[in-house]
Amino acid sequence: MPFLDIENLFFAYPNKNAGKTTSWILENFNLSVEHGEILGIAGPSGQGKSTLLRIIAGFEKIQRGIVRLDGRVISSAEVNVTPEERQVGMVFQDYGLFPHMTVAGNIAYGLHRLPREARRQRVLAMLELVRMAELAERYPYEISGGQQQRVALARSLAPEPKVLLLDEPFSNLDSELKTGIRSEMKEILANTRATCLFVSHDQNDLEAVCDRIRVMPCDFLS
Repeated sequence: MPFLDIENLFFAYPNKNAGKTTSWILENFNLSVEHGEILGIAGPSGQGKSTLLRIIAGFEKIQRGIVRLDGRVISSAEVNVTPEERQVGMVFQDYGLFPHMTVAGNIAYGLHRLPREARRQRVLAMLELVRMAELAERYPYEISGGQQQRVALARSLAPEPKVLLLDEPFSNLDSELKTGIRSEMKEILANTRATCLFVSHDQNDLEAVCDRIRVMPCDFLS
C-alpha cells in the first residue's frame, strides 16, 4: 500500500444557499505517494491544489472517499483525525513565521512535547541542516526571504512529520534567488528522506525539486 493513499475523494465547500447544486472542488480524485517520494503537483490556480493540502493536513473535512497515511485512515466521511494528531507538516506560501520569535524559537515551536534537552538538540540539528546556526537568535524581519523560507522548512521538519506539504513555497522569492533555494530544498529533503507533496503553478520549481510530477485535474481522475 502507498504511504499516502487517496481514493475516490470528493470535496466541496458548504453551500450557503439551500438546494443549490454541489460544485465539487475535487471530484473522484485519486493519489498515491510512496514513502520518501517527493511528488510535484502542477496546475493553474483554481484547480484545488491548495485545497488538497488542506484536506491532507486536516483543515477541511471531505464528503466522500478516503485518505490514508502510513496505513491509517485520517479522513473519510466518518473519520476526521485532528491536524495535531496527523503528523503532517506544512510550509505555507507566506512561511507563517512568528515575528516575535527568533529563528531558533520558531523552529522549537512544534517541539513542546519533547524534554528540554531533547528539544534543544533537535533545534540545533535543524539549524545545521538548513545552514542557519549563525542566525539562530535573529528575528524573521532581520533575515532575507530565502532564509525565512529555510526557517519555515526547518520548523515543519523538526517534529519529524510523516508527510511534508509545500504550498507554493517559492512564490515570494525573486527569480534570481529561486535557483539557489531550489537546490538547497532538494538537498534538505533528500537528507531527511521526507515524504513530500509540493504544489506549484511553476513547472520549473517542480522539475528542480521533485521525483515526479502530476498535473491537476486530469492526472488524478479514475
